[in-house]
Amino acid sequence: MKTRGEDIMTIKRKKDTGEQGNGGQFGSTHRGEADVTVPATSGKEHPFPAKDYYSAEELTALEDRGITVGTSPLPRRTPQVDRSAEIGPGTKIETSVTIESSASVGQNVDIGRNSLVAVDAHIGDDARLSTNSTVGAGARIGQRSCVDFRSSVWNDAAVGEDSMVGANSAIGERSTIGSRSCVVGGASIGRDVQAGDRVVIGAGAQIEDGVKIGDGAVVWGHITSDVAPCEVRRDDQTFDGLTPSREELAFGSQGGWLRKRYGRAF
Repeated sequence: MKTRGEDIMTIKRKKDTGEQGNGGQFGSTHRGEADVTVPATSGKEHPFPAKDYYSAEELTALEDRGITVGTSPLPRRTPQVDRSAEIGPGTKIETSVTIESSASVGQNVDIGRNSLVAVDAHIGDDARLSTNSTVGAGARIGQRSCVDFRSSVWNDAAVGEDSMVGANSAIGERSTIGSRSCVVGGASIGRDVQAGDRVVIGAGAQIEDGVKIGDGAVVWGHITSDVAPCEVRRDDQTFDGLTPSREELAFGSQGGWLRKRYGRAF
């Protein structure tokens, strides 16, 4: 990803846990832009060629390739699938779905009603897009990951393997969520955010543009500065660990899903 050489920037950053005066105070850390792998712009355009969707009859013929396409007696519910899109066998496309040009959809993917897979987007094998979900141009969804009801992964963003984006969440442009991570329902992630593996971004969290979140961290509330690996933070308050009550605050409705899938991995 692009950086700007040796330009110097100042960021707000939590003091170390053992540092005196840590109760919600911040220090300033000066470092080179080369250490921050967040680009100012993506530098990538996604051209939108003329639409060339399969006809309803041609969509039915996709079943010969092992692709299931939803039908409805109601008008304007036929999925719109561009001929240039690549779709793997075992995939299920429900009604009112749009899959745009040069999109790539893997095997055994479920795409729920009224969802959009935009230009150049990539959906990995065994992934699931729930009803009204959006995967923006150039965005990538990893294998076995889920984008839940009315959630959006915007242009050039990426979600790693085995991850969950909870209902009514949004991941901003060029942001990255690592593998085995969970964005709990209602969270809002800004642009150019980089979250590592096994990260939990809690219910209703707001992550500001450009924040970096280390592997294994658990965050919720309003996060405005970088988060260290395995740090547990609400707003600007850092905890030594998770108590059951704090766990429920962070995990919200996804707590059961996380424990079932990963045990106490977080």
